[in-house]
Amino acid sequence: MAADLEEKLPENQLPLIPMNVVLFPGNILPLHIFESRYKLMVEFCVEQESCFGVVLIKKGKEVGGMSIPYLVGTSVQIIETDYQEDGRINLITLGQHRFEILDLVYDRPYLVGEIRTQSLENQQASDNLEQIASTARNLYENYETWLTKTIPDWKLPDRIPTSPDQLSSQIGTRLQITLREKQEMLEIFDIDQLLIHQIQLLKYENHRLSASLLAQSKFDILHPKRKAFWKNSSLN
Repeated sequence: MAADLEEKLPENQLPLIPMNVVLFPGNILPLHIFESRYKLMVEFCVEQESCFGVVLIKKGKEVGGMSIPYLVGTSVQIIETDYQEDGRINLITLGQHRFEILDLVYDRPYLVGEIRTQSLENQQASDNLEQIASTARNLYENYETWLTKTIPDWKLPDRIPTSPDQLSSQIGTRLQITLREKQEMLEIFDIDQLLIHQIQLLKYENHRLSASLLAQSKFDILHPKRKAFWKNSSLN
Protein backbone atom coordinates (compact mmCIF):
# COMPACT_ATOMS: atom_id res chain seq x y z
CA MET A 1 0.00 0.00 0.00
CA ALA A 2 1.35 3.41 -1.00
CA ALA A 3 2.17 5.84 1.78
CA ASP A 4 0.93 9.40 2.14
CA LEU A 5 3.97 11.28 0.79
CA GLU A 6 3.36 14.19 3.16
CA GLU A 7 3.11 11.96 6.22
CA LYS A 8 6.05 12.18 8.58
CA LEU A 9 8.20 9.06 8.79
CA PRO A 10 8.69 7.22 12.10
CA GLU A 11 11.86 8.22 13.94
CA ASN A 12 13.55 4.95 13.01
CA GLN A 13 12.97 5.39 9.27
CA LEU A 14 15.10 7.36 6.81
CA PRO A 15 14.72 8.12 3.08
CA LEU A 16 17.64 6.61 1.15
CA ILE A 17 19.61 7.42 -2.00
CA PRO A 18 21.70 4.47 -3.18
CA MET A 19 24.76 5.87 -4.96
CA ASN A 20 28.22 4.94 -6.16
CA VAL A 21 29.61 6.90 -3.22
CA VAL A 22 30.84 6.09 0.28
CA LEU A 23 30.39 9.13 2.50
CA PHE A 24 31.97 9.48 5.93
CA PRO A 25 30.43 11.65 8.69
CA GLY A 26 31.60 15.25 8.75
CA ASN A 27 32.21 15.47 5.00
CA ILE A 28 30.46 17.62 2.43
CA LEU A 29 28.62 15.93 -0.45
CA PRO A 30 27.26 18.04 -3.35
CA LEU A 31 24.34 16.38 -5.16
CA HIS A 32 22.56 17.10 -8.44
CA ILE A 33 18.95 15.89 -8.19
CA PHE A 34 17.08 15.28 -11.44
CA GLU A 35 15.01 12.11 -10.98
CA SER A 36 11.37 12.75 -10.03
CA ARG A 37 11.47 10.36 -7.08
CA TYR A 38 14.41 12.16 -5.51
CA LYS A 39 12.87 15.57 -6.14
CA LEU A 40 9.92 14.33 -4.07
CA MET A 41 12.32 13.08 -1.43
CA VAL A 42 14.15 16.42 -1.24
CA GLU A 43 10.82 18.26 -1.00
CA PHE A 44 9.80 15.95 1.85
CA CYS A 45 13.10 16.40 3.71
CA VAL A 46 13.05 20.18 3.34
CA GLU A 47 9.45 20.42 4.57
CA GLN A 48 10.08 18.06 7.47
CA GLU A 49 13.55 19.51 8.20
CA SER A 50 14.83 15.96 8.21
CA CYS A 51 17.87 14.07 6.96
CA PHE A 52 18.17 11.39 4.33
CA GLY A 53 20.68 8.58 3.96
CA VAL A 54 23.43 8.00 1.40
CA VAL A 55 24.28 4.33 0.86
CA LEU A 56 26.63 2.56 -1.52
CA ILE A 57 24.95 0.49 -4.24
CA LYS A 58 25.58 -3.23 -3.85
CA LYS A 59 23.58 -4.29 -6.89
CA GLY A 60 21.80 -2.25 -9.54
CA LYS A 61 22.23 1.14 -11.18
CA GLU A 62 22.40 4.64 -9.77
CA VAL A 63 19.80 6.08 -12.17
CA GLY A 64 16.40 4.48 -12.85
CA GLY A 65 14.83 1.55 -11.02
CA MET A 66 15.49 0.25 -7.55
CA SER A 67 18.98 -0.64 -6.35
CA ILE A 68 20.06 -2.95 -3.56
CA PRO A 69 22.25 -1.01 -1.12
CA TYR A 70 24.86 -2.08 1.39
CA LEU A 71 23.43 -2.07 4.90
CA VAL A 72 25.58 0.69 6.41
CA GLY A 73 25.44 4.29 5.22
CA THR A 74 25.64 7.89 6.40
CA SER A 75 22.78 10.27 7.11
CA VAL A 76 23.12 13.72 5.57
CA GLN A 77 21.66 17.10 6.39
CA ILE A 78 20.70 19.45 3.58
CA ILE A 79 22.56 22.70 4.19
CA GLU A 80 21.97 24.44 0.86
CA THR A 81 19.43 24.09 -1.96
CA ASP A 82 19.55 25.64 -5.43
CA TYR A 83 16.40 25.09 -7.52
CA GLN A 84 16.98 25.26 -11.28
CA GLU A 85 14.47 26.56 -13.85
CA ASP A 86 14.16 23.09 -15.41
CA GLY A 87 13.16 21.57 -12.05
CA ARG A 88 16.51 20.09 -11.17
CA ILE A 89 17.93 20.73 -7.71
CA ASN A 90 21.52 21.26 -6.65
CA LEU A 91 22.17 20.36 -3.04
CA ILE A 92 25.01 20.77 -0.61
CA THR A 93 24.76 18.15 2.12
CA LEU A 94 26.80 17.38 5.23
CA GLY A 95 27.39 13.87 6.55
CA GLN A 96 26.02 13.37 10.05
CA HIS A 97 26.00 9.83 11.47
CA ARG A 98 26.58 6.26 10.41
CA PHE A 99 23.48 4.12 10.37
CA GLU A 100 22.70 0.44 9.90
CA ILE A 101 19.73 -0.64 7.79
CA LEU A 102 17.55 -3.17 9.60
CA ASP A 103 14.85 -3.41 6.91
CA LEU A 104 13.84 -1.74 3.66
CA VAL A 105 10.45 -0.13 3.03
CA TYR A 106 9.07 0.16 -0.50
CA ASP A 107 5.85 2.17 -0.02
CA ARG A 108 7.17 5.43 -1.50
CA PRO A 109 8.65 6.34 -4.91
CA TYR A 110 12.06 6.38 -3.22
CA LEU A 111 13.63 3.80 -0.94
CA VAL A 112 13.16 4.09 2.83
CA GLY A 113 15.13 2.21 5.46
CA GLU A 114 14.32 1.19 8.99
CA ILE A 115 17.60 2.13 10.59
CA ARG A 116 19.65 2.13 13.76
CA THR A 117 22.06 5.01 14.26
CA GLN A 118 25.65 3.96 14.90
CA SER A 119 28.42 6.03 16.42
CA LEU A 120 32.14 5.39 16.65
CA GLU A 121 32.95 4.09 20.10
CA ASN A 122 36.00 2.91 21.98
CA GLN A 123 34.24 -0.40 22.57
CA GLN A 124 37.22 -2.17 24.09
CA ALA A 125 38.06 0.76 26.39
CA SER A 126 41.57 0.84 25.01
CA ASP A 127 44.09 3.03 26.81
CA ASN A 128 46.13 3.23 23.62
CA LEU A 129 43.65 5.23 21.53
CA GLU A 130 45.77 8.39 21.66
CA GLN A 131 48.87 6.47 20.52
CA ILE A 132 46.92 4.65 17.79
CA ALA A 133 45.53 7.96 16.52
CA SER A 134 49.00 9.54 16.56
CA THR A 135 50.43 6.66 14.52
CA ALA A 136 47.58 6.90 12.03
CA ARG A 137 48.03 10.66 11.73
CA ASN A 138 51.77 10.40 11.05
CA LEU A 139 51.26 7.72 8.40
CA TYR A 140 48.44 9.73 6.86
CA GLU A 141 50.59 12.88 6.67
CA ASN A 142 53.23 10.82 4.84
CA TYR A 143 50.54 9.41 2.54
CA GLU A 144 49.33 12.89 1.55
CA THR A 145 52.94 13.87 0.80
CA TRP A 146 53.40 10.80 -1.41
CA LEU A 147 50.22 11.69 -3.31
CA THR A 148 51.55 15.17 -4.15
CA LYS A 149 54.50 13.41 -5.82
CA THR A 150 52.43 10.87 -7.75
CA ILE A 151 49.16 12.64 -8.69
CA PRO A 152 49.38 15.89 -10.70
CA ASP A 153 47.73 18.88 -8.97
CA TRP A 154 46.95 16.88 -5.81
CA LYS A 155 46.12 19.38 -3.07
CA LEU A 156 46.94 18.80 0.56
CA PRO A 157 44.03 19.19 3.02
CA ASP A 158 43.77 22.54 4.78
CA ARG A 159 44.12 20.77 8.12
CA ILE A 160 44.49 17.28 9.50
CA PRO A 161 42.23 16.64 12.51
CA THR A 162 43.60 15.47 15.83
CA SER A 163 40.39 13.94 17.21
CA PRO A 164 40.27 10.21 16.37
CA ASP A 165 36.77 10.20 14.84
CA GLN A 166 37.39 13.21 12.57
CA LEU A 167 40.82 11.88 11.63
CA SER A 168 39.38 8.50 10.63
CA SER A 169 36.72 10.20 8.49
CA GLN A 170 39.29 12.29 6.63
CA ILE A 171 41.53 9.28 6.07
CA GLY A 172 38.58 7.24 4.81
CA THR A 173 37.53 10.01 2.44
CA ARG A 174 40.93 10.74 0.92
CA LEU A 175 42.42 7.26 0.66
CA GLN A 176 42.69 6.37 -3.03
CA ILE A 177 41.18 2.91 -2.72
CA THR A 178 38.10 1.13 -4.08
CA LEU A 179 34.57 1.93 -2.95
CA ARG A 180 34.28 -1.58 -1.51
CA GLU A 181 37.35 -0.96 0.66
CA LYS A 182 35.88 2.36 1.82
CA GLN A 183 32.62 0.60 2.63
CA GLU A 184 34.51 -1.89 4.79
CA MET A 185 35.86 1.05 6.81
CA LEU A 186 32.41 2.61 7.15
CA GLU A 187 31.14 -0.66 8.62
CA ILE A 188 33.69 -0.65 11.47
CA PHE A 189 32.04 1.00 14.49
CA ASP A 190 34.92 0.63 16.95
CA ILE A 191 37.25 3.64 16.62
CA ASP A 192 40.29 1.64 17.79
CA GLN A 193 39.73 -1.09 15.22
CA LEU A 194 38.94 1.43 12.49
CA LEU A 195 42.19 3.33 13.04
CA ILE A 196 44.19 0.11 13.27
CA HIS A 197 42.64 -0.99 9.97
CA GLN A 198 43.51 2.38 8.42
CA ILE A 199 47.08 2.13 9.75
CA GLN A 200 47.48 -1.17 7.91
CA LEU A 201 46.10 0.35 4.71
CA LEU A 202 48.30 3.44 5.02
CA LYS A 203 51.44 1.36 5.56
CA TYR A 204 50.62 -0.63 2.44
CA GLU A 205 49.75 2.44 0.36
CA ASN A 206 52.86 4.35 1.47
CA HIS A 207 55.04 1.39 0.53
CA ARG A 208 53.24 1.04 -2.82
CA LEU A 209 53.58 4.73 -3.66
CA SER A 210 57.24 4.73 -2.66
CA ALA A 211 57.90 1.71 -4.89
CA SER A 212 55.92 3.31 -7.73
CA LEU A 213 58.01 6.48 -7.56
CA LEU A 214 61.22 4.46 -7.55
CA ALA A 215 60.03 2.41 -10.54
CA GLN A 216 58.96 5.60 -12.34
CA SER A 217 62.35 7.23 -11.87
CA LYS A 218 64.14 4.17 -13.25
CA PHE A 219 61.65 3.88 -16.13
CA ASP A 220 62.16 7.57 -17.03
CA ILE A 221 65.91 7.03 -17.23
CA LEU A 222 65.52 4.02 -19.51
CA HIS A 223 62.56 5.31 -21.56
CA PRO A 224 62.47 9.12 -21.29
CA LYS A 225 59.79 9.56 -24.01
CA ARG A 226 57.38 6.80 -22.97
CA LYS A 227 54.59 6.76 -20.38
CA ALA A 228 54.76 3.99 -17.78
CA PHE A 229 51.97 1.45 -18.37
CA TRP A 230 50.85 1.46 -14.71
CA LYS A 231 49.84 5.11 -14.98
CA ASN A 232 46.71 4.01 -16.87
CA SER A 233 45.26 1.88 -14.05
CA SER A 234 41.85 2.55 -12.50
CA LEU A 235 40.70 1.87 -8.94
CA ASN A 236 37.03 1.20 -9.53
